[in-house]
Amino acid sequence: GTHPLYKLNREKEIDVGHIMWSKKLKVSCYALLLISDIVVNSFIIHHRHQVGITIGRSNSHHDTVVEKTGLFANNNDDGNDNKQRDAARREFVYNGIGAVLLGASGLSTYSLYKYNFYTPPGIQRLPRTQFIAALGDPKASEGPIVSKDSWGLWNVDPGPRGVFLRDYEKDILQKDKMIAPAGWTFDPNNWWLEEHGLIMESPDFPLQDGKYLVTGGRTVTTILTILDNKWKLDEGTLYDITHLPCRSAKYQPNGDGGSPVSANPKDFPVTPGAVMPSVPGAKQQDYAVLFVLGKTV
Repeated sequence: GTHPLYKLNREKEIDVGHIMWSKKLKVSCYALLLISDIVVNSFIIHHRHQVGITIGRSNSHHDTVVEKTGLFANNNDDGNDNKQRDAARREFVYNGIGAVLLGASGLSTYSLYKYNFYTPPGIQRLPRTQFIAALGDPKASEGPIVSKDSWGLWNVDPGPRGVFLRDYEKDILQKDKMIAPAGWTFDPNNWWLEEHGLIMESPDFPLQDGKYLVTGGRTVTTILTILDNKWKLDEGTLYDITHLPCRSAKYQPNGDGGSPVSANPKDFPVTPGAVMPSVPGAKQQDYAVLFVLGKTV
């Protein structure tokens, strides 16, 4: 059902997602450091040279006229006080820009550390990334788990195990007991799609109580606590730990149609962070997807 090349790319991209995202963070960090180095050096060079001048003759005087050019051309530098004020102003601007660049590079380094190495007490890093399907307020840091199918877990990446919409009839509908080639069973009353237009298996519901080291592959890596039908993050919001390129939705027929046959393959792939396409005749529920890097021991 799934093209072998897609499986290979998907496994490289998500099954070892923390490696991929760490490379992106490294590149961002190195780029920021390089930019800051270039800017700081250019500031030093600029500071060592006086502001450029052009020499000409005035129409009303035979004396040589000195005309300043550049950023501070309108300043009157005839006096030492003005020169000192201009130098102080330049220093302030240069130092401010340099501080911003160095601060940004420091943030990238910190995010990289947390993604790859941060392991709080009681948490054990997983050998392979797992995935949480979550329902909650994207702007919240905690909230209720309103039903048993609000938060679930894929122990393995469901993408490479999925079936493209175009292959639904051949690889699922015509198979005995609707068992997909990867071995999972298709439920026509409760089926799932991901961002590439792949029908995938349902996560395991409900998500078990415990602590999970989660991330969205961007800047926040933190602890998610599931306890007594509530979820809570130690840092950030649900949006901060959502992996935006991974989109997922559950579809439940509520009238005529509502099956994968009714879905339009041209609606895929889905833009990162966008809502999943609707399917005529089906009730749709989008879920946030979180990377799980570790769990309670």
